[in-house]
Amino acid sequence: MFEYIFRGLLNGTVYALLALPMTLMFTTAATVDFAIGAYALLAAAVATAIPGPLGIAAGLSSALLASGVMAVVFVLLKRTSKEGIRVALASFGLSLAISSIVLIVWGTKPFVRQTFATVFEFGALRVNPQGLLNGLVALCLVGLTWLVIKRTQLGRMMRAAAANPSGAELAAIPVIGVQCGTLLAGGLLGGIAGLLILHSSGMDFTASLGLTFIGFAAAIIFGIHSPLRCLAGGLAIGVIEALSAGYTSGMVTSMVPSLFMLIVLLSGQLGAGRYSGDRP
Repeated sequence: MFEYIFRGLLNGTVYALLALPMTLMFTTAATVDFAIGAYALLAAAVATAIPGPLGIAAGLSSALLASGVMAVVFVLLKRTSKEGIRVALASFGLSLAISSIVLIVWGTKPFVRQTFATVFEFGALRVNPQGLLNGLVALCLVGLTWLVIKRTQLGRMMRAAAANPSGAELAAIPVIGVQCGTLLAGGLLGGIAGLLILHSSGMDFTASLGLTFIGFAAAIIFGIHSPLRCLAGGLAIGVIEALSAGYTSGMVTSMVPSLFMLIVLLSGQLGAGRYSGDRP
């Protein structure tokens, strides 16, 4: 059981990394980017096609390019309407488009790379070094994001852009620029998450929506306004997923994370009072 929990915690840190762009976008623009899973998929696909460190750089660049397309769409939509739901729906459409492109170019073959041929053994516990590396990278990025949002001038600008865009513009804050920069940062984070998954469990062209759902669930389950809450949500989902994979059948395993999220939300962990504090 301990091995399942430990593996779930390692997986959960990557899920938190997928949730971070959701938190950043909500903090800055009061909406979410549902193309996060597509950025991860695209980065993994490109990195698979190009060997070596160049492939990693190309994968991250492709994720940034895709998020740049979303930033252009965001600016165009903001000129005609202030409703965040339109941006969210547009990002969902972009996600489907990217998945289709990956299917056309790379086909149905899975994307996976194994960096380490050995495993660490701690008694009865066997750990892949890639899992430890994933956890370390994800924790560092979560901590860095928290520091940026809570302790820097940029973080205050991001929060002001969502809380009072008109007032922020009067205070000489480039609201649209900050929001577009947040989209690009989300694309980079999604690309990093995709590369980490590529070198551990791998994925295929169908992974986009699943990764987006996991990231969204991890972001909202304990409150979307904090990177640390994203981390807690990701860890919780990772552990529940690992335990269900170890002790239940395959059909039940795919349902358990969704059921867990539903139970937590219905139990009042994400009540109306918490929404009022999501945006400063």
